[in-house]
Amino acid sequence: MSEQKFTVGSSITESYRFLADHMPHFFRLIYGPLILWVMVMVGEQLLLIEYDIHINSVYFLNVITATFAIVWYRQFLLGSDYASYRLLIKKGFSNSPLSFKRISRALLRVLVVSLVLLVPTLLLSFSMMVYFHGQGVPLSEAFIQELAFKSTLIIMLVFSPILIRLSLYAAGFALGRTSLRMQDIWERTRGYTVTLWWVTLRAFLPLSIYSYILTLFLDVMSEKLSINYIVSTIIIETLAGFLTFMILAIVVAANAEAFRILIGVRDGDVPHRNGLKKNEAVHSEPNRRQASKATP
Repeated sequence: MSEQKFTVGSSITESYRFLADHMPHFFRLIYGPLILWVMVMVGEQLLLIEYDIHINSVYFLNVITATFAIVWYRQFLLGSDYASYRLLIKKGFSNSPLSFKRISRALLRVLVVSLVLLVPTLLLSFSMMVYFHGQGVPLSEAFIQELAFKSTLIIMLVFSPILIRLSLYAAGFALGRTSLRMQDIWERTRGYTVTLWWVTLRAFLPLSIYSYILTLFLDVMSEKLSINYIVSTIIIETLAGFLTFMILAIVVAANAEAFRILIGVRDGDVPHRNGLKKNEAVHSEPNRRQASKATP
Protein backbone atom coordinates (compact mmCIF):
# COMPACT_ATOMS: atom_id res chain seq x y z
CA MET A 1 0.00 0.00 0.00
CA SER A 2 1.25 3.48 -0.88
CA GLU A 3 2.24 5.87 1.90
CA GLN A 4 0.38 8.66 0.09
CA LYS A 5 -2.93 9.60 1.69
CA PHE A 6 -6.04 8.90 -0.36
CA THR A 7 -8.41 11.88 -0.64
CA VAL A 8 -11.32 12.80 -2.88
CA GLY A 9 -9.64 15.91 -4.26
CA SER A 10 -6.35 14.26 -5.14
CA SER A 11 -8.06 11.33 -6.85
CA ILE A 12 -10.33 13.53 -8.97
CA THR A 13 -7.45 15.86 -9.87
CA GLU A 14 -5.32 12.91 -10.95
CA SER A 15 -8.12 11.45 -13.11
CA TYR A 16 -8.78 14.72 -14.96
CA ARG A 17 -5.07 15.40 -15.39
CA PHE A 18 -4.47 11.90 -16.71
CA LEU A 19 -7.27 12.27 -19.29
CA ALA A 20 -5.99 15.70 -20.40
CA ASP A 21 -2.41 14.41 -20.77
CA HIS A 22 -3.47 11.26 -22.65
CA MET A 23 -6.10 12.61 -25.04
CA PRO A 24 -4.45 11.01 -28.13
CA HIS A 25 -4.68 7.61 -26.46
CA PHE A 26 -8.26 8.32 -25.40
CA PHE A 27 -9.30 9.02 -29.00
CA ARG A 28 -7.37 5.95 -30.15
CA LEU A 29 -9.23 3.72 -27.72
CA ILE A 30 -12.76 5.10 -28.25
CA TYR A 31 -12.57 5.07 -32.06
CA GLY A 32 -13.77 1.48 -32.48
CA PRO A 33 -16.18 1.34 -29.51
CA LEU A 34 -17.81 4.61 -30.56
CA ILE A 35 -18.49 3.28 -34.06
CA LEU A 36 -19.98 0.11 -32.54
CA TRP A 37 -22.07 2.24 -30.15
CA VAL A 38 -23.58 4.25 -33.02
CA MET A 39 -24.14 1.13 -35.15
CA VAL A 40 -26.02 -0.59 -32.31
CA MET A 41 -28.26 2.43 -31.72
CA VAL A 42 -28.96 2.96 -35.42
CA GLY A 43 -29.74 -0.76 -35.76
CA GLU A 44 -32.13 -0.58 -32.82
CA GLN A 45 -34.03 2.36 -34.35
CA LEU A 46 -34.02 0.78 -37.81
CA LEU A 47 -35.50 -2.51 -36.57
CA LEU A 48 -38.08 -0.70 -34.45
CA ILE A 49 -39.32 1.77 -37.07
CA GLU A 50 -39.00 -0.29 -40.24
CA TYR A 51 -39.81 -3.80 -38.97
CA ASP A 52 -41.46 -3.24 -35.57
CA ILE A 53 -38.81 -5.44 -33.91
CA HIS A 54 -37.89 -4.46 -30.38
CA ILE A 55 -34.36 -5.17 -29.11
CA ASN A 56 -32.69 -4.03 -25.91
CA SER A 57 -29.46 -2.28 -26.84
CA VAL A 58 -28.40 -1.87 -23.20
CA TYR A 59 -26.73 -5.29 -23.09
CA PHE A 60 -24.64 -4.57 -26.18
CA LEU A 61 -23.66 -1.12 -24.89
CA ASN A 62 -22.68 -2.61 -21.51
CA VAL A 63 -20.25 -4.99 -23.23
CA ILE A 64 -18.78 -2.13 -25.30
CA THR A 65 -18.31 0.21 -22.32
CA ALA A 66 -16.96 -2.57 -20.07
CA THR A 67 -14.33 -3.45 -22.68
CA PHE A 68 -13.26 0.18 -22.92
CA ALA A 69 -13.12 0.44 -19.11
CA ILE A 70 -10.78 -2.56 -18.85
CA VAL A 71 -8.45 -1.18 -21.53
CA TRP A 72 -8.45 2.30 -19.95
CA TYR A 73 -7.54 0.72 -16.61
CA ARG A 74 -4.54 -0.80 -18.38
CA GLN A 75 -3.72 2.57 -19.95
CA PHE A 76 -3.58 4.14 -16.47
CA LEU A 77 -1.92 1.28 -14.59
CA LEU A 78 0.37 -0.25 -17.23
CA GLY A 79 0.85 2.36 -19.97
CA SER A 80 -0.04 2.60 -23.66
CA ASP A 81 2.10 -0.41 -24.64
CA TYR A 82 -0.36 -2.69 -22.84
CA ALA A 83 -3.58 -0.81 -23.65
CA SER A 84 -5.04 -2.15 -26.89
CA TYR A 85 -8.02 -4.31 -27.77
CA ARG A 86 -5.90 -6.55 -29.99
CA LEU A 87 -3.50 -7.31 -27.13
CA LEU A 88 -6.42 -7.85 -24.77
CA ILE A 89 -7.94 -10.47 -27.07
CA LYS A 90 -4.62 -12.09 -27.97
CA LYS A 91 -2.95 -12.24 -24.55
CA GLY A 92 -5.86 -11.92 -22.15
CA PHE A 93 -5.57 -10.08 -18.85
CA SER A 94 -2.33 -11.62 -17.61
CA ASN A 95 -0.24 -11.77 -20.81
CA SER A 96 -1.23 -15.40 -21.41
CA PRO A 97 -3.94 -16.93 -23.59
CA LEU A 98 -7.41 -16.89 -22.07
CA SER A 99 -8.31 -20.19 -20.45
CA PHE A 100 -11.70 -21.73 -19.85
CA LYS A 101 -10.99 -21.86 -16.11
CA ARG A 102 -10.22 -18.14 -15.84
CA ILE A 103 -13.25 -17.17 -17.95
CA SER A 104 -15.46 -19.47 -15.84
CA ARG A 105 -14.21 -17.90 -12.60
CA ALA A 106 -14.82 -14.39 -13.93
CA LEU A 107 -18.33 -15.32 -15.09
CA LEU A 108 -19.04 -16.95 -11.72
CA ARG A 109 -18.09 -13.74 -9.90
CA VAL A 110 -20.35 -11.72 -12.20
CA LEU A 111 -23.17 -14.23 -11.61
CA VAL A 112 -22.81 -14.07 -7.82
CA VAL A 113 -22.85 -10.26 -7.78
CA SER A 114 -25.84 -10.25 -10.17
CA LEU A 115 -27.78 -12.65 -7.94
CA VAL A 116 -26.99 -10.57 -4.86
CA LEU A 117 -28.58 -7.60 -6.62
CA LEU A 118 -31.31 -9.48 -8.48
CA VAL A 119 -32.96 -11.22 -5.53
CA PRO A 120 -33.63 -8.01 -3.50
CA THR A 121 -34.74 -6.27 -6.72
CA LEU A 122 -37.28 -9.00 -7.49
CA LEU A 123 -38.56 -8.98 -3.92
CA LEU A 124 -38.92 -5.20 -3.95
CA SER A 125 -40.62 -5.21 -7.37
CA PHE A 126 -43.03 -7.95 -6.28
CA SER A 127 -43.87 -6.09 -3.07
CA MET A 128 -44.55 -2.88 -4.98
CA MET A 129 -46.75 -4.76 -7.48
CA VAL A 130 -48.79 -6.32 -4.65
CA TYR A 131 -49.16 -2.93 -2.97
CA PHE A 132 -50.31 -1.06 -6.08
CA HIS A 133 -52.60 -3.93 -7.10
CA GLY A 134 -54.22 -3.71 -3.68
CA GLN A 135 -54.73 0.02 -4.27
CA GLY A 136 -56.62 -0.74 -7.49
CA VAL A 137 -53.90 0.43 -9.88
CA PRO A 138 -53.99 -1.52 -13.21
CA LEU A 139 -50.72 -3.40 -13.73
CA SER A 140 -49.96 -2.64 -17.36
CA GLU A 141 -46.70 -3.69 -19.03
CA ALA A 142 -45.42 -0.10 -19.03
CA PHE A 143 -46.27 0.28 -15.33
CA ILE A 144 -44.47 -2.99 -14.46
CA GLN A 145 -41.38 -1.86 -16.38
CA GLU A 146 -41.44 1.43 -14.48
CA LEU A 147 -41.62 -0.47 -11.17
CA ALA A 148 -38.71 -2.67 -12.23
CA PHE A 149 -36.63 0.40 -13.10
CA LYS A 150 -37.40 2.09 -9.78
CA SER A 151 -36.67 -1.11 -7.85
CA THR A 152 -33.33 -1.55 -9.61
CA LEU A 153 -32.41 2.08 -8.89
CA ILE A 154 -33.27 1.72 -5.20
CA ILE A 155 -31.30 -1.52 -4.83
CA MET A 156 -28.27 -0.06 -6.64
CA LEU A 157 -28.31 2.97 -4.33
CA VAL A 158 -28.62 0.77 -1.24
CA PHE A 159 -25.79 -1.53 -2.32
CA SER A 160 -23.64 1.23 -3.85
CA PRO A 161 -21.26 1.54 -0.85
CA ILE A 162 -20.46 -2.18 -1.11
CA LEU A 163 -20.22 -2.19 -4.90
CA ILE A 164 -17.95 0.86 -4.97
CA ARG A 165 -15.48 -0.80 -2.58
CA LEU A 166 -15.49 -4.04 -4.57
CA SER A 167 -15.21 -2.15 -7.87
CA LEU A 168 -11.48 -1.82 -7.21
CA TYR A 169 -11.31 -5.50 -8.06
CA ALA A 170 -11.80 -4.49 -11.70
CA ALA A 171 -8.44 -2.68 -11.59
CA GLY A 172 -6.72 -5.81 -10.33
CA PHE A 173 -8.55 -7.82 -12.99
CA ALA A 174 -7.23 -5.46 -15.68
CA LEU A 175 -3.71 -5.82 -14.28
CA GLY A 176 -3.92 -9.61 -14.37
CA ARG A 177 -3.52 -9.89 -10.59
CA THR A 178 -5.03 -13.36 -10.36
CA SER A 179 -3.92 -13.74 -6.73
CA LEU A 180 -5.92 -10.69 -5.64
CA ARG A 181 -9.13 -11.69 -3.91
CA MET A 182 -12.30 -9.72 -3.19
CA GLN A 183 -11.58 -10.32 0.49
CA ASP A 184 -8.27 -8.46 0.09
CA ILE A 185 -10.07 -5.54 -1.57
CA TRP A 186 -12.64 -5.46 1.22
CA GLU A 187 -10.02 -5.41 3.98
CA ARG A 188 -7.81 -2.73 2.43
CA THR A 189 -10.71 -0.38 1.65
CA ARG A 190 -12.10 -0.56 5.18
CA GLY A 191 -12.67 2.98 6.44
CA TYR A 192 -12.74 4.48 2.93
CA THR A 193 -16.34 3.68 1.94
CA VAL A 194 -17.58 7.29 2.08
CA THR A 195 -14.44 8.59 0.37
CA LEU A 196 -14.72 6.10 -2.49
CA TRP A 197 -18.43 6.89 -2.84
CA TRP A 198 -17.74 10.62 -3.11
CA VAL A 199 -14.91 10.04 -5.57
CA THR A 200 -17.23 8.12 -7.89
CA LEU A 201 -20.02 10.68 -7.51
CA ARG A 202 -17.77 13.68 -8.19
CA ALA A 203 -16.17 11.96 -11.17
CA PHE A 204 -19.50 10.86 -12.61
CA LEU A 205 -22.08 13.54 -11.85
CA PRO A 206 -20.91 16.85 -13.43
CA LEU A 207 -20.28 15.55 -16.93
CA SER A 208 -23.33 13.26 -16.73
CA ILE A 209 -25.64 16.22 -16.13
CA TYR A 210 -24.04 18.10 -19.00
CA SER A 211 -24.36 15.05 -21.26
CA TYR A 212 -28.03 14.55 -20.37
CA ILE A 213 -28.97 18.18 -21.02
CA LEU A 214 -27.05 18.37 -24.29
CA THR A 215 -28.41 15.12 -25.74
CA LEU A 216 -31.94 16.07 -24.66
CA PHE A 217 -31.56 19.42 -26.41
CA LEU A 218 -30.35 17.75 -29.61
CA ASP A 219 -33.21 15.24 -29.45
CA VAL A 220 -35.80 18.03 -29.18
CA MET A 221 -34.17 20.04 -31.98
CA SER A 222 -34.07 17.02 -34.31
CA GLU A 223 -37.80 16.48 -33.77
CA LYS A 224 -38.63 20.13 -34.45
CA LEU A 225 -36.47 20.21 -37.59
CA SER A 226 -37.93 16.89 -38.80
CA ILE A 227 -34.51 15.40 -39.43
CA ASN A 228 -34.39 11.82 -40.75
CA TYR A 229 -34.34 9.43 -37.80
CA ILE A 230 -31.15 7.71 -38.96
CA VAL A 231 -29.28 11.02 -39.31
CA SER A 232 -30.57 12.29 -35.97
CA THR A 233 -29.65 8.99 -34.27
CA ILE A 234 -26.12 9.15 -35.66
CA ILE A 235 -25.65 12.75 -34.47
CA ILE A 236 -27.18 12.26 -31.02
CA GLU A 237 -25.61 8.88 -30.28
CA THR A 238 -22.17 9.98 -31.48
CA LEU A 239 -22.26 12.80 -28.95
CA ALA A 240 -23.85 10.63 -26.25
CA GLY A 241 -21.31 7.85 -26.81
CA PHE A 242 -18.36 10.24 -26.79
CA LEU A 243 -19.47 11.86 -23.52
CA THR A 244 -20.19 8.45 -21.99
CA PHE A 245 -16.68 7.23 -22.76
CA MET A 246 -15.23 10.47 -21.39
CA ILE A 247 -17.21 10.06 -18.15
CA LEU A 248 -16.11 6.45 -17.94
CA ALA A 249 -12.46 7.41 -18.51
CA ILE A 250 -12.61 9.88 -15.60
CA VAL A 251 -14.34 7.41 -13.27
CA VAL A 252 -11.96 4.58 -14.20
CA ALA A 253 -8.88 6.77 -13.69
CA ALA A 254 -10.15 7.90 -10.29
CA ASN A 255 -10.81 4.28 -9.38
CA ALA A 256 -7.37 3.24 -10.62
CA GLU A 257 -5.77 5.98 -8.52
CA ALA A 258 -7.64 4.64 -5.49
CA PHE A 259 -6.33 1.16 -6.33
CA ARG A 260 -2.76 2.50 -6.58
CA ILE A 261 -2.89 4.10 -3.15
CA LEU A 262 -5.07 1.67 -1.18
CA ILE A 263 -4.18 -1.69 -2.73
CA GLY A 264 -0.74 -0.98 -4.17
CA VAL A 265 0.96 -1.64 -7.50
CA ARG A 266 4.10 -3.48 -8.57
CA ASP A 267 7.37 -1.86 -9.60
CA GLY A 268 7.06 -0.57 -13.13
CA ASP A 269 3.30 -0.12 -12.99
CA VAL A 270 1.64 3.31 -13.41
CA PRO A 271 4.44 4.60 -15.70
CA HIS A 272 2.96 8.09 -16.04
CA ARG A 273 3.70 8.67 -12.34
CA ASN A 274 7.42 8.47 -13.08
CA GLY A 275 7.08 11.43 -15.42
CA LEU A 276 5.18 13.38 -12.76
CA LYS A 277 7.89 12.66 -10.18
CA LYS A 278 10.60 13.85 -12.58
CA ASN A 279 8.70 17.08 -13.30
CA GLU A 280 8.15 17.68 -9.60
CA ALA A 281 11.86 17.11 -8.95
CA VAL A 282 12.84 19.53 -11.73
CA HIS A 283 10.50 22.25 -10.44
CA SER A 284 11.47 21.74 -6.80
CA GLU A 285 15.25 21.94 -7.42
CA PRO A 286 15.32 25.75 -8.11
CA ASN A 287 13.16 26.29 -5.03
CA ARG A 288 15.62 24.35 -2.88
CA ARG A 289 18.52 26.39 -4.28
CA GLN A 290 16.75 29.66 -3.56
CA ALA A 291 15.92 28.50 -0.05
CA SER A 292 19.57 27.52 0.60
CA LYS A 293 20.79 30.92 -0.61
CA ALA A 294 18.29 32.72 1.57
CA THR A 295 19.43 30.77 4.63
CA PRO A 296 22.03 32.84 6.59
